[in-house]
Parts: sequence; structure tokens; C-alpha cells
Amino acid sequence: METNTLIKNLKIIVILAFIIALIGALLFLFYSFTIFWQAIAATIVAVFLSILIILLIILAAYLWIKLLTIKRELNAYRMESNRLKAELQKCKNKLDENRIDESK
Repeated sequence: METNTLIKNLKIIVILAFIIALIGALLFLFYSFTIFWQAIAATIVAVFLSILIILLIILAAYLWIKLLTIKRELNAYRMESNRLKAELQKCKNKLDENRIDESK
């Protein structure tokens, strides 16, 4: 009788060990899946932020180049404006001279 109870107890212990091992394996599997999904989520966020940073760098470079071209055009327009002011002053002086000559 002792061997029968020993075998029954051994079977119960083996079944409980198997159930505990199965639960442990499932928990480990879920844990590894959570780590895996966390890694995937972190990678997706990192890629998204990298793309965003690259786009912002490109936008900054574009705006900087645009600013340089606008400054170049502004300087050209200022020079043209100064040239036209000088020419206008010459025309005004000539007109004043003509008026003085006509009044004499």
C-alpha cells in the first residue's frame, strides 16, 4: 500500500510540477512578447522622431537658403533704388536749372 500511495503522490507531484512549469513557460512567453512589443514600439517611435528631425533639418536649410537669396535680392533692389534716387536728383537739378534759365 505504501508503494501505491507513493506512486499516487509522485504522480500528483509530477502533474503539479508540469502545471507550474507550463504556467511559468506561459508567463515567460508573455513577458518576452511584451519585451518584444516594447522594442518594436520604441523602434517605431525612434524612426518617427528621426524622420521628423531630418525633415526639420531640411526645412531649416531651405529657409536659410531662401533667406540668403532674399537678402541678395534686397541688396540688389537697394542699389537700384540708390541709383534711381541719384538719377532722379540729377533730373530734378536739371529741371531746376531749366526753370531758372527760363525765368531769366
